[in-house]
Amino acid sequence: MKKLMSFLIFSLSLSFIISQEKGESLFINYTQQIDMDIEEVLKNIPSQYRAQAEPILREELKNGITNNYELKTNGKVSVYSIEEKLNNAQSTGGMIAQQMAQADKEPLYKYLNENKYKKLIDFPGIDRILIYDSLPDYQWKVLRETEKIAGYETRKATGFLNDSVSVEAWFAPKIPINDGPAQVAGLPGLILKASFKMNGADVTITANQIKVRDEDIKIKEPKANRVMRQKEFEEEMKHWTEKMKKMHGTGVDKD
Repeated sequence: MKKLMSFLIFSLSLSFIISQEKGESLFINYTQQIDMDIEEVLKNIPSQYRAQAEPILREELKNGITNNYELKTNGKVSVYSIEEKLNNAQSTGGMIAQQMAQADKEPLYKYLNENKYKKLIDFPGIDRILIYDSLPDYQWKVLRETEKIAGYETRKATGFLNDSVSVEAWFAPKIPINDGPAQVAGLPGLILKASFKMNGADVTITANQIKVRDEDIKIKEPKANRVMRQKEFEEEMKHWTEKMKKMHGTGVDKD
């Protein structure tokens, strides 16, 4: 059985290398799991709403916060999008899972040959902003550790996002494309697992299924009112959040 599985995996890898000349692409299903400190989450909720939100959040964190994504890639361009089918957390009204789904309702487009990405942020009735920027340079360091993920032997690599956020990735050398989930890319093989900690949340994205399909990757250029870089968008969101807090009197509690 092990020999058969090894042969099938080798055949899939070889067929993809050959099929790149035929317009075929890889379709990878990922599951994103988030673990958060409930006390840290509650600190960001205005005190007048905390009692109502706390039991709902505790139940969601207890059940686990997950969303499913799909990466379509041919090694040159790719589309990373959330699956429309609701998962368990969303179907039971998970607040955090729904917020994540809302934030990712628009696909992430990567132009790997240009080392660029595009992401539309749509505020219905307010603004449509297109983030157009370079993919992060993680300054990857490849280690000797290995792990089997989705049937593939992967190697571990570590890097940093914005020189401060530690990122851990596991890539498959037998799938020779430098792509991966979300904005995580740049290794000599498809990234099948990535984990990092950001804004008090532990995020892990793991591949669970890989398929080769006879289908080209078509990118529909998103239309927006404004185009800006990631840092510009973050600064604008920071100012907007502070403005909303002052307007609604929901600043950070002093207790």
